[in-house]
Amino acid sequence: MRRLSISLLMLFLAVSSGKAAFTATGGTGNAPFVVTPPASTGLEKVFVSNGNQGLTLLFEAAQPSDWTWYTFLQDPDNATPVDPSLVTVTGQATILGSVTTDAGYFVSNLTGERHYIYVVAWKPVGYSSLTVQPEGDVCSEVILQAQAGGGDMVYYTVAGLKRTLEREHRLTWTTATWQEANETYVDQPQSSTFTTMGVNWSVAAPLCDTEFRLTGDQYGRWFGAEESLTIATYKARAVKANAKAMVELRDVPNENGASTGELVGSAPLTVTFSSRPSAAVNLVEWLIYKPGDDASYARFTDEELTYTFKESGRYTVKLYVSNAHCKDSAEFNPQVHESMLDCPNFFTPRSSPGDNDEFRVAYKSIVTFKGVIVNRWGNVLFQWSDPSIGWDGTYKGKAVSPGAYYYMIEAKGADGIVYKKSGDINLLE
Repeated sequence: MRRLSISLLMLFLAVSSGKAAFTATGGTGNAPFVVTPPASTGLEKVFVSNGNQGLTLLFEAAQPSDWTWYTFLQDPDNATPVDPSLVTVTGQATILGSVTTDAGYFVSNLTGERHYIYVVAWKPVGYSSLTVQPEGDVCSEVILQAQAGGGDMVYYTVAGLKRTLEREHRLTWTTATWQEANETYVDQPQSSTFTTMGVNWSVAAPLCDTEFRLTGDQYGRWFGAEESLTIATYKARAVKANAKAMVELRDVPNENGASTGELVGSAPLTVTFSSRPSAAVNLVEWLIYKPGDDASYARFTDEELTYTFKESGRYTVKLYVSNAHCKDSAEFNPQVHESMLDCPNFFTPRSSPGDNDEFRVAYKSIVTFKGVIVNRWGNVLFQWSDPSIGWDGTYKGKAVSPGAYYYMIEAKGADGIVYKKSGDINLLE
């Protein structure tokens, strides 16, 4: 209870100060690294120093001569005053020289106000191994584990409790990321920071061969003495299926529901499917089927596939990419409209240029077509097998007379419907 009361009082007095501040200089490679510890420790700062050569602590205060330096190893209750000959007072600071590492320090004035710090000796990490572990799903993650022999760097709180400084170990590698604008994979550096050695680290499985490189710690980096360890090339196992689908566009004004760039349109609907697999893929497979009938499918193994859908309905187009370890998939759902066929009963090839100039059927998803136009005596004036074209009211290059003519059409829709249409058509002027 006595220790707890004293610790709380010390913490209150330390926090009550407004302008006091510690700085540290000296050591090798750079000034000491500054760590801000949790407030619960009662310490204002922890300094990590690379050696104690020329190591000096400076405490700024309004009346620096009022402050006395003390040092301790683990318990501030057992602190001892420092040798006054090591202290210099200049301006608004009291400076302590010949500072040793792995020791705590505090300053105290006549009112009992105290400010605490701890100075820790930096220890090189001492990386000894970095290995890929067999655990985990290699298609989604890589498990690595590192070992080091540098040991812990510890300090003690105002309450005399032992704490360990956190070391940051940076793992870097490369993966491939999909760039939609360029439709290609681009190597992208990756990094992740870990703080615990000897445990499994998990990172997303890379999509390209890469080296894993471990560097650290943040203190070594600060002192210009960063260590590193590299795993020889890791062979990518994870795969990614990127794909696109492009509809063959038809600019046909009398075809209702013709392809518009979406995967919905009038038959025959021709679509080019392109796979853009990641580097580790060695098998590309396309399956095309109607939902509910996946036992009856068309299978292709080309990276690019052009397919014409001739029957109405919804389809599933599934892309599978794989290797001996992993697989991925992408899916498209084209839809072909049901058929429709309508015939006009008049047209005006000469009286309204650009408007209703031809006798054309209106249609959707017609896969076979045959049409004939005859005059009143049964003479064939025009025959056609493509529903997208029409009759312009001529015979052998010459305009026929206004009046009634007769059409006969046989067609079949993508849904299996058979059309037999006939009737009069009036050529008006």
